[in-house]
Amino acid sequence: MDSRRVIFLVGMPACGKSTLARALEAAGAACCLDLDELVEQRAGMSVAQLMALRGEPEFRRMEAEAVEAAAAMRGGDGGVLLVSTGGGAPCHGRNMDLMLAGGTVVWLQASVERSLQRLVEARGKRPAADRAIERGELRPWFETLLAARTPHYARAHATFDSTELDDAPAVAAAVERFRALFGI
Repeated sequence: MDSRRVIFLVGMPACGKSTLARALEAAGAACCLDLDELVEQRAGMSVAQLMALRGEPEFRRMEAEAVEAAAAMRGGDGGVLLVSTGGGAPCHGRNMDLMLAGGTVVWLQASVERSLQRLVEARGKRPAADRAIERGELRPWFETLLAARTPHYARAHATFDSTELDDAPAVAAAVERFRALFGI
């Protein structure tokens, strides 16, 4: 474990980054920071609004600033700071380099089937996935995105299976596995 005690969670949309981060925080294992929420606070609007009004380049610029800020943070009081990133964050600019240098990067991997199911269940929360669902192209969209992002995610220090995060017992078991693997 990196002495800085910062852990970055990376992975595809619906792989469980936010779910696992919230559960680890609730278990007292870490203090959590969601990069998209940090961007929203700084922008004064949701990520969807930011993308619609100012475009993806401005979102990515603000996201990069948030990654840089998070990479410079510490867990505080000897604890762990768990940073949940947006799915595309590691794939742009120097973001992955900053994360790798600033802490431990963990690639959360959920099965494609489970991820697709989660995306359908979360309709209305992820505009790109929603558009793919409306066109009847969710699987090809997801698989193309996964193929493009895998080289970036594969640079992570470690991987963690996040397929089973869909009920309280499964989340509790995942929290215990994560804590054991990463010493938190």
